[in-house]
Amino acid sequence: MAAARRIPSWLFAVTLIASLATVIGPLAHFGVNETGWQFATRYTVRVSFPLFLLTYLASPLVILWRSEASRWLMKNRRYLGLSFAIAHTTHLAALTSLFIFIGEIPDVTAMLGGGLAYALMFAMAATSNDHGVKLLGANWNRLHKVGLHFLWFIFLFTYLGRVSDRAADDPSGSFLVAGIVGSSLLFTSFLLRLLATWKRQQRRAPA
Repeated sequence: MAAARRIPSWLFAVTLIASLATVIGPLAHFGVNETGWQFATRYTVRVSFPLFLLTYLASPLVILWRSEASRWLMKNRRYLGLSFAIAHTTHLAALTSLFIFIGEIPDVTAMLGGGLAYALMFAMAATSNDHGVKLLGANWNRLHKVGLHFLWFIFLFTYLGRVSDRAADDPSGSFLVAGIVGSSLLFTSFLLRLLATWKRQQRRAPA
């Protein structure tokens, strides 16, 4: 009988605490107002984005640099993805609260792109279990591959937007810095996946 999968419950607990802190902290400091919700939306992404990158890079890292750390990431990729879903759902709640508070509706492009990204994320989270793998069969890989790369695209689109569109109310340039760092990390992660795919194909190629 196969050994039971050990679930790192501490990862979920840390993610939930950090996510709630990035909402409660700004609201406690700035008040329950537009500024408080703006900072809450900004900070919640700082929890979810690193978790997404770790999930996205788990497979290529174990191929390119086999180590205890990369093996741990690969072994717990499912739980990293679920932790990302927890954190990014918190971001969605903060973002929705911001729009409700200021009485605005996001533009159609943002609603369609973001809505599809969240729909895929929730579908991936709901099927991130052995039952989901058995139920979907080959479609499980298709769903998770498409979902993972679409989320990558949405993150990239968002961060590149911060680089190309300097906000008038951002004299410190923090949006620009965040855009450069975020898009650079995303491009690097994609290149690492391409390199890992090439290395996997080289291993499989006949001598």
